[in-house]
Amino acid sequence: MATYQLEYRGLVEYYQLAYNLSTLSRLKWIMEQSLVKTLAHKHQTRVSKIYQKYRTELQVNGRTYKGLQVVIPREGKKPLRATWGGVPLIWDSKATIQDRSQRHWNERSELEKRLLAQICENCGATRLTDRIEVHHIRALKDLNKYEGREKPRWVKIMAARRRKTFVLCHTCHVDLHAGRPMKRNVSRSRTPLRR
Repeated sequence: MATYQLEYRGLVEYYQLAYNLSTLSRLKWIMEQSLVKTLAHKHQTRVSKIYQKYRTELQVNGRTYKGLQVVIPREGKKPLRATWGGVPLIWDSKATIQDRSQRHWNERSELEKRLLAQICENCGATRLTDRIEVHHIRALKDLNKYEGREKPRWVKIMAARRRKTFVLCHTCHVDLHAGRPMKRNVSRSRTPLRR
């Protein structure tokens, strides 16, 4: 019941500046029918019984509205209340809109950062020495098919990271698909220059 109320109240507040706000009364009726029929099905009873059980009158800004309310008493605490209705459909031309500002995502994803680094995660080759590619697997569970034998280094790295992607140079990627052991030596582009 509270979910229906929140959805309806949100729509009414969003369209509060509209001069024909009263047309949302049709939406209120449709949502109320949906709510009551859902409750009747859940409690395996008739719609009229739900209305008899939960109907109430709600006071809002000095006006009385018909609505539904569920009250669940609790020991030592305030009772839980869920209410449907009591949202006035009154046009307010001076209402202030409280839209949330759009969130701007400036952060790059982990994969983007790894790709932009342009470094092979196996041998350390850079884009200056070899083409950088990404190896993909369908699912992390595919890394478990190496049981009974020692897992290759790239499988251990992907399993430890829990990632389905592995950034490699072209040479390492070809070796991986061919089933050959990949080279482990550090590329010359990663070693400091000697003078």
